[in-house]
This record gives sequence, C-alpha cells and structure tokens, in this order.
Amino acid sequence: MGRKRSSKPDGPRPNDLWEYIYEIQINGRNVIRGTELKIKGERGRFRFMQVIKTPTTEWIDVYGGPKGAECIRSFYLDRVKTVHYKNKTDHNLAKEYKQKMKDKKEEELNDSDQD
Repeated sequence: MGRKRSSKPDGPRPNDLWEYIYEIQINGRNVIRGTELKIKGERGRFRFMQVIKTPTTEWIDVYGGPKGAECIRSFYLDRVKTVHYKNKTDHNLAKEYKQKMKDKKEEELNDSDQD
C-alpha cells in the first residue's frame, strides 16, 4: 500500500512573508549581486547574493569562504566588515576576463566594418 499524502495547510507559509532584496547599501557602498564582502570572524571573501527581510529580522546570503571550501552562508548585516571594490575571487576574475574579451571582439568587429 502506498504512503498517505498529508494535506497542505490553508494558511500562509513562513516564507510567504519574507522579502528578497538584491541591492543594498552597506557601509556607504552600493552592493549588488557578486560584490565581494569580508565578514567579521570568517576567513576568505564572500560574494553577495541577496538580503532576506522577515517581520522580525534580516540577514544576507553570500557564497564563498576559504579557497577550496566555498559554500553558501548566511550572516546578520552587522557582521559585514568590508565591501571590497576590487574583485579577487576566481569566479569574479573569470567573469571580468570574459567580459573584457567580449568587448575586445566587438571592438575588432566594429573596426573591420568601418574599413
């Protein structure tokens, strides 16, 4: 005999009241997805993903940590120590390089079209 399915509650679920924000200002600097942060008491750099606000509290979700042991973590906003302006994680450096090469190709195509 198969498993009995449980009935779903009709009321709001806990996550229905959560607000997801993808841009925020921390320490006077604008932070968007991918911006690198330093967290107090943690090793490595973390890339910002989102801010989650609930009726009682708020926190940030980030990805990163020590090289070779990156993972998704959550921290309260008061733990953010530094908002970095230069990217140093491998993922962000690779993204910058790809964008640079794409821009270079487009520039070469535009130059050859004008000749």
